[in-house]
Amino acid sequence: MRNILCCLLFLLQLCCFGIPFKNETFKNSIRTVFLENSNTEIDFPLLHLNSEEQLTLHFDEIAKTTNNFEYSFIKCTSSWELDDEVFIHDFIEGLETDFISDIHFSENTAIDYIHYSFSFPNQNSRFLLSGNYVVVVKDQETKEVVLTQKFYILDQKVNITPQPKNPVDFDYRYSHQIINFTVDHQLITSDNPINEFRAVVLQNGRYDNQKTDLRPQFIRGNQLLFWDDDQNLFEGANEYRILDFRDLKLKGVGVSEIFYEDSIFHIIPNVDYKRAYLKYKSTFDHNGGYFIQQKPLTGDPNLVSDYAYVHFRLRRRIPLDSSTVFLTGAFTGNETKRDYQMVYRDSLEHYEAHVLMKQGVYDYAYAARKVGDSILKWEDTDGCHYQTENQYTILIYFQGFGDHTESLIGVKRFSYQ
Repeated sequence: MRNILCCLLFLLQLCCFGIPFKNETFKNSIRTVFLENSNTEIDFPLLHLNSEEQLTLHFDEIAKTTNNFEYSFIKCTSSWELDDEVFIHDFIEGLETDFISDIHFSENTAIDYIHYSFSFPNQNSRFLLSGNYVVVVKDQETKEVVLTQKFYILDQKVNITPQPKNPVDFDYRYSHQIINFTVDHQLITSDNPINEFRAVVLQNGRYDNQKTDLRPQFIRGNQLLFWDDDQNLFEGANEYRILDFRDLKLKGVGVSEIFYEDSIFHIIPNVDYKRAYLKYKSTFDHNGGYFIQQKPLTGDPNLVSDYAYVHFRLRRRIPLDSSTVFLTGAFTGNETKRDYQMVYRDSLEHYEAHVLMKQGVYDYAYAARKVGDSILKWEDTDGCHYQTENQYTILIYFQGFGDHTESLIGVKRFSYQ
């Protein structure tokens, strides 16, 4: 039933305006979906228009026999809604749909799975326009959508100068960061820059707290000044927690217990305690990222790494009032998903979640969403500090008079603190 409802929601996204796409899976057997960039210097799903770069989509299906999958692309607006002003041949040259042929069985794992991957653009198709895109994978026979994944195509035409700072306001001085920035657009002529340029800012690749539809507050010659201390305000959050279960025989960082039961491995992480209102402690993390690996390594990590149930526990004597707690990190697609929602157990005085995950090293954190709010916040769970080192991504879009679609004309990534 859940899969049917998810597919209906996807069709609604295609037919109706205003429903944004997400990094999402629509089939319970699909796991560990990620995009890998051929340019190893970019840990972000980004391609430069007309370059030789490729993205490779990886995913597993927990199964013993292969399925036939196909993939296609959708162009979106800067807010990830369907861009219904362009047709597929406006932004793709070549095949509208292609088939996934790179298929491999897992090797010597307790849980059998099949690993699928494909790279794009390729000899069968190439992109003609910059902007936001979603790759859609479907079952070839049933046409059921099994997953969607976001990525970007960039045609760099502007220079972006970040001007981050700490807030002056006492309420935010010790917990938040302000990401102001300036955009030099001398290569692009615009008679109405306030309405024709817009920006999006991501913190650690997260979509659950992104700043969207930002407009310049001031214009100075060819410079657009995105200086708004209220609109560009982010929680500083905290350094991520780390869980390392590359080795299923020896306990890694953050692991309390490992055991094998009911034909599957189980990982018991250390009991986590809230870090809200504690002093900031500088620790190394991957800004929410993760990587798949087996230890000791015996082959391709994508094929020899096993799956395990990971049983997360966040100790708290009473549940948060009017809030729902979620696990967050790149392994969740940096989205708010029901699969990563935690349940409070009164008798045990903790939140818990049980997640099927592939061997590797994971950054994770706990965040809460209050009733009526759409943003995940760390304030009451893992804490917020202005000193936290975060990776920010500024994206600049342009749609001039007479243009049918937005172009992605600038990206700047930088670390702050």
